[in-house]
Amino acid sequence: MKQLEAQLEEAVKCLLGEGPCYDEKTGILSWVDIKTGTLYKKKEGRVTSIQTGQYLGAAVPADSGNYVGVLTTGIYLITDKTIHKIYTLNEFHDFQRANDAKCDAEGRLWLGSMPLFEDDMDKGGNLYCYSMKAGCRLMLGGTKISNGMAWSRDGQTMYYIDSARKQVDAFDYDMQNGMIGNRRKVIEIPVGVPDGMTIDEEGMLWIALWGTGSVGRFCPITGKMSERIIVPALNVSSCCLGGPEGDILYITTSGEGGGNGDGFLYSVHTGVRGLPVNRFDDRKWILQ
Repeated sequence: MKQLEAQLEEAVKCLLGEGPCYDEKTGILSWVDIKTGTLYKKKEGRVTSIQTGQYLGAAVPADSGNYVGVLTTGIYLITDKTIHKIYTLNEFHDFQRANDAKCDAEGRLWLGSMPLFEDDMDKGGNLYCYSMKAGCRLMLGGTKISNGMAWSRDGQTMYYIDSARKQVDAFDYDMQNGMIGNRRKVIEIPVGVPDGMTIDEEGMLWIALWGTGSVGRFCPITGKMSERIIVPALNVSSCCLGGPEGDILYITTSGEGGGNGDGFLYSVHTGVRGLPVNRFDDRKWILQ
């Protein structure tokens, strides 16, 4: 099995780093610290940050050039100076927060909920799909720790991780209507807990393996891991492919693993490109 070692990309320490995203249109690498509610953006070596004042489950680029963040109380449009609520998440219970979100190729925002505290983990969460046209739809109920999402290059398959199941599931995906069906297990995770993930141009899934200090590259057809990235932090939370050539894997970690390398952002050249980022369709908001 091929093995590479990730190097320090940015020594900004997060309590719970998550949701890395590289926007090839702007050249901005972004990630969040869920627990401090901070959105970080890095461009040309300079890091800036935006404080939201709430748990920030994820933030994704929008068509406008801003970001859309999923906070405890709602979905917000995040600019460089302010945040504007565009939807109140009445679907969330008091014991829940957002955890991971991504857009499909049509600009719909898929977002998951999970319990805020360990004592409430048995209460679980759900998976939703939000658009400014259709509102927020419940797509999958009874999840435990809603996590990584990715779409195949042709848009016909959606991959999804509910971390508690320790597997990756696939759905048939209707891009026109944003509907899922025919759920099936495609990867069983042998060690650690699967967290965030991304997909490359060859259709392979790069999965952050919480509790193992590593990211694995898996084939959704065979279910086998072909490559392993060693990360100097125990709890690896998510990853994305990006950079000038699209082949750098950026990796977020938790700051609560007990080691000196915990909480930082890491990177490694993989030799394989990722797919272009899907942006949130906020044109309706822009026209208001």
